[in-house]
Amino acid sequence: MHPQQDPIIGGLRLSSIIEYGTHYSLREGIGRTVRKLKSGGSVTIAFMGGSVTAGHGASDPEQTSYRARLIQYLTDSFKQTAFRFIHAAVGGTDSVYGAYRLQGHVFRTCVPDLLFVEFAASDNGRRQPSLRAMEGIVRHARTLNPHMDICFIYTAKQSGYPYFLKMGRPHVNVCNHEEVAEHYRLPSVDMATEIYRRMASGSLTWDMISGDGVHPNNAGHLLYAQLLKAFMSAALEAVPGPENAAAVLPSRIDSFCYDQGMLVSSLAAEKVKGFRYVTGWSPEKICDWKPPVDILQANAPGAVLRIHFTGTAVGMALMAGMDTGEIVVRIDGKLSKAVPLFDAQCRKCYRPKTVLFADDLPPGDHVAEVELSVLKREDSIGRALHILYFLINGQLRA
Repeated sequence: MHPQQDPIIGGLRLSSIIEYGTHYSLREGIGRTVRKLKSGGSVTIAFMGGSVTAGHGASDPEQTSYRARLIQYLTDSFKQTAFRFIHAAVGGTDSVYGAYRLQGHVFRTCVPDLLFVEFAASDNGRRQPSLRAMEGIVRHARTLNPHMDICFIYTAKQSGYPYFLKMGRPHVNVCNHEEVAEHYRLPSVDMATEIYRRMASGSLTWDMISGDGVHPNNAGHLLYAQLLKAFMSAALEAVPGPENAAAVLPSRIDSFCYDQGMLVSSLAAEKVKGFRYVTGWSPEKICDWKPPVDILQANAPGAVLRIHFTGTAVGMALMAGMDTGEIVVRIDGKLSKAVPLFDAQCRKCYRPKTVLFADDLPPGDHVAEVELSVLKREDSIGRALHILYFLINGQLRA
């Protein structure tokens, strides 16, 4: 049976649990994209998110994930449209990394007409970084393409259900993201709250849609796709705004939002001592990425590098794993702090991890110095640092 036509999957009859119109907010909609869809031209749609959007939990991410099912629905519904789809989901990553990789991962080869953004299940619950990241994504995207439509997607996680029962609200990440969506009048699809409502009514259990606490199984991905199709149906029926109208950005919610976020090659660092560039690095135990990868590597305490930049924030993306150590960071020779990098997941595998050294610096020129520390966690097997990129909210400076 075609994946879009499954009426029952995993014991779940979708038509019995979906109430159309209760799980999304259209706000200003996606009128620019709707015009293009109806005219039969070319449309580019990007999906940016974490592991759920990447398709984790689905038996075949390119066939049975919510992303694949929505793509199939669109191509079936608009046969005269020439679609291009951008898969910009990276498992195990949050909106902060999303804000810094937006230009490189989404706008690298083309300019999207519609951007779906999904990070509600992977953000850590802290308001400030979520706000700065999600607002940064919106402002940066709309700066690169003022005619672009943007829609936020909120997926569920099992740990958010008790909070919903107690407070009658979705988990905190949804609230943080919704603050940005409301300020910028962006449509949002709150699948998390819809699922919690169904669980509370007894018509749905978590085990029916997921095999763990976050990632939907085939039934869960199908449900997500159906909820997104309901949103798309409403968006298609809504009256679009003025033709060719560019989005007007309101004032910032947070003046330190990551609206100039960028990934900078690790080759851009000034290698003071102890670092070497390694091509084709490919450890045995991995998760949330596909080897090989090129890295800037140090294995001994005292290794030092510097990154020169103009902006308000700096950090790095690294491959964190079993031998990851700790670092000491100095900004402009004044701010010095220890930055622990090893966490519980490092015991099992190497995977991408991001860390910001500072994200509220005065606008201007800065130098960040990173030194590999003699300190390490007891359960780390080494004192190593494997750098993928530097993160800068601003511009690299020679």
